[in-house]
Amino acid sequence: MDKSKEIIKELNSQLLKKEFKKIYLFYGQEIFLIDEYTKRISMTIVNGNINNIIKFDGEEANYNDIINEMISISFDLQPRVLIFKNFFKFSTTNSNLNLSAIVERLKDFNSDKVYIIFKEYEARENKLFNSLKSIAFSAEFTTPSMPDLIKWVQNIMAKEGKVISENMAQEIIVHYNKDMMLIYNYLQVLISYLGKRSKVMHDDILKTLTDNPQDHIFQMLDAFATKDVESGFRYLKELYQLKTSVSKILALILRHFKILGMMKELQETNKKQIAKQLGILEFFVDKYKKQSEAFTLDKIRNIIQRTIEYEYMIKRGQIDDETALEMLLYQIVK
Repeated sequence: MDKSKEIIKELNSQLLKKEFKKIYLFYGQEIFLIDEYTKRISMTIVNGNINNIIKFDGEEANYNDIINEMISISFDLQPRVLIFKNFFKFSTTNSNLNLSAIVERLKDFNSDKVYIIFKEYEARENKLFNSLKSIAFSAEFTTPSMPDLIKWVQNIMAKEGKVISENMAQEIIVHYNKDMMLIYNYLQVLISYLGKRSKVMHDDILKTLTDNPQDHIFQMLDAFATKDVESGFRYLKELYQLKTSVSKILALILRHFKILGMMKELQETNKKQIAKQLGILEFFVDKYKKQSEAFTLDKIRNIIQRTIEYEYMIKRGQIDDETALEMLLYQIVK
């Protein structure tokens, strides 16, 4: 068994037994696994209470704020998790971070209510990094082998009562160049498309295996609707990777919220009729309906109006497109 498999086996054992280390260091090339185990471990420690998960981004984190959180106690006396994202990446550019002092403090860290998770997307090993590795449970996540990825895809589908062949699973994996996040997002679309059918046919793959920006818009807005800002911006990054322009993203957001608004106002209950009226595929109806519940009709109308205003301001040269998009996303999240 390779080291990566051993690490995952150990983390799964900790989750099962609910026996956790005080300090974790997650790093490596597979961002999906870094995020997945950060989420699973932190949510289990706080027993699902997201208010007891405090996140710091290395780009703007402040040493004093971090230390205060490390030594403070929650009002309900429940365990808390501090998540430190990309501290090593910004350790030289963020003068307020003082990462070396943080690592030094952690050498004597002995709180029974506070757990710490470092997650590093672009870690470069150096003396300070190795110093942290020596006191933390360190996990380097590498891209799994093709057989392991095939098994992972089949397990995800099996949990939803679906069956997919090895060949079709491999076709999906190759299409997304082994990127686990993109594969996982696509599988959610495929599961919705299948509906009550259990067996995946190759025709299902041909019809759904596309790099459709609208799918990423949906996932991005789904994340923002639940205040999962980190995931939301990750989906935005994927849109940029698909060479989707900001003007296209704004147009897709506008269309999306128009659909959510119509969904709110529709009295129709027949899925086929709803899909026809909204101009969407039938298997997306439940997803749009669920997402619409996260927004009031007034907020949906406000976002539509703001999007139209920003598009106009961009055309007039009154604002640059990326700033407009950031401001709009802020309106969606708040």
